[in-house]
Amino acid sequence: MSETTVPDETSHAARVMSRLPLNTPHRFYRGGERILAFRGLEVPPDFDGHRPEDWLASTTRLFAEGGDGVTVLDDGTRLPDALAADPEHWLGAAHLAAHGVEPGLLTKLLDAGERLPVHSHPDRTFAAAHLDCAHGKTEAWIVLDAAPGACVWLGFRDELPADELADLVEAQDHRLLTALNRIEVSAGDALLVPGGQPHAIGEGVFVLELQEPTDLSVMLEHRRFGLEQAHAFLGLDIPRALESVDRGPLTAEGLTALRRRWTDVGGTGHALPEDAAEFFRAEVLRARPDAPATGAAAFAVAVVVEGHGTLTTGTGPPRTTEVGRGDVLLVPHGAGDVRLEGELTVIRCMPSA
Repeated sequence: MSETTVPDETSHAARVMSRLPLNTPHRFYRGGERILAFRGLEVPPDFDGHRPEDWLASTTRLFAEGGDGVTVLDDGTRLPDALAADPEHWLGAAHLAAHGVEPGLLTKLLDAGERLPVHSHPDRTFAAAHLDCAHGKTEAWIVLDAAPGACVWLGFRDELPADELADLVEAQDHRLLTALNRIEVSAGDALLVPGGQPHAIGEGVFVLELQEPTDLSVMLEHRRFGLEQAHAFLGLDIPRALESVDRGPLTAEGLTALRRRWTDVGGTGHALPEDAAEFFRAEVLRARPDAPATGAAAFAVAVVVEGHGTLTTGTGPPRTTEVGRGDVLLVPHGAGDVRLEGELTVIRCMPSA
């Protein structure tokens, strides 16, 4: 016999939109203070300096380092349980038909308090063949802030024979980094990082990151970060793991196709290069006092990156919430279209269409 309860205001609000709490699992590299500042939070006295990632609307767990990462909504429900209880409301009928009861997306805020190691992520083909996983880890970086002269590295400049890559991984010296394309970045940049491409994010870079929903990384540079071999190479033997790495070259023309300026979007538009759409979408909504911005119904992580105003959802009785820079909301498909009013910019992070 089932038990019927009348939903309270908190549970109703969670079905319309949820303010996502901080979700910063311990990581092997340093960072996190920019996340707290962006979210409008004080650095706690017990802050350990190793909370560089805020996992937003996550149904994914860490591959190692304790296995944390899954989001708990503000009504106490784990996000996977909420999706399973009412998948059509959360994800929409079209998404369910194409992808089933999973968003197919992990969104993060990432604050590089030090340079990240040179690493890569498997693509879908390699993950399916060797890791029993339908998703690889293509990702994208939307740069929200960067220290002067800050940079990222992406793709080998020249083609690297397999034996030379193996030698560099064994040596664990500066040559891995210097073999990559170095790219200076500033607030407003956006880069797509296809599965297989080696990369690193430099110290002082703060990004909103979209990625396939896995924590699969091949740590080409790992000893200086104290990573065990099983963690660094996904439990695979090293030669097999290195087969997942794109050995290049990633040319200037190839890099251009992976870059965009999200701040060039006026009103509503795409933050990422076109090739990202196979994996995920990032939509810029820019409202001005005389020009509201609207977006179609979608399962979306809405990150307020500038300004202050209101966000209204459109199905059933409209629900309006005041929002400002640093607010992060999860809006289900069933909440309907969204409307922004005021002087603010929101990036909606969404699964592929």
